[in-house]
Amino acid sequence: MIGNRTARMDEQGEGGVIRVRWIPKYTAMERVFHWGHTVTFLALAMTGMILFFPFLRPLAQGEGGYLVRLMHRAMAIAYGTLPLIYIILEPRRAIMSLKSVFKVSGYDIEWIKGMIPYYMFGRHEAMAPQDRFNTGEKLNAVVIILGSVVFAITGLLMWFGKGVLPIGAFQAMVVLHDVAMIVTVCMFIVHFFLAVVHPLMWAGLVSMRFGVTSAAYAQEHHALWYYGPERAEEIYEDKKAVRKAEDQSSVD
Repeated sequence: MIGNRTARMDEQGEGGVIRVRWIPKYTAMERVFHWGHTVTFLALAMTGMILFFPFLRPLAQGEGGYLVRLMHRAMAIAYGTLPLIYIILEPRRAIMSLKSVFKVSGYDIEWIKGMIPYYMFGRHEAMAPQDRFNTGEKLNAVVIILGSVVFAITGLLMWFGKGVLPIGAFQAMVVLHDVAMIVTVCMFIVHFFLAVVHPLMWAGLVSMRFGVTSAAYAQEHHALWYYGPERAEEIYEDKKAVRKAEDQSSVD
């Protein structure tokens, strides 16, 4: 439990200087994997869109088109190799992350209910306690993982099955590949906005750049990971009681 290994909150030092206490969140391998996957995903998306959108198809003709297809396949190999390297080098960490991503709890439902008041109106108390990955990050990971599985299956069949697969089966693979691209690109846009643009999520980008996050940010955004389940639940129930009392007093 993180809270046992570091300070419970950022402290104000002498002269009013704020001392930020940083705690580790991501390993170097996790950050390399994340940024490598981001670069290869963007390259795949851009080259894939040239092949997908009719108004860009002139770019897919002749030698330029050959280069686009070659780059798309090269990036696909790199995209698929990166998670394998991560699993081989840090198997326990990878398994722990996968378990966390696919674990669903009541707090995830509460997070979904509270995300609009939080992200649009800044109501921090509306958010349920979260693990090392919050519900939004888990949703992003699930979509990317499942989308990548579809990419791998359909991409390999399209690559090596052209002229072998029945025409109907080949066209189905193309459609599934395109649908997976649309869904994952949309999720990437949402993820990019929340991680890079949204002012309440600034620490997410910091942690993926340097591998650490502030103790205060972890307390607020990842209480299950920071405090542990029992203490996080106590704090959350106290917050709900205070909010309920405030709402009641406003009605009276």
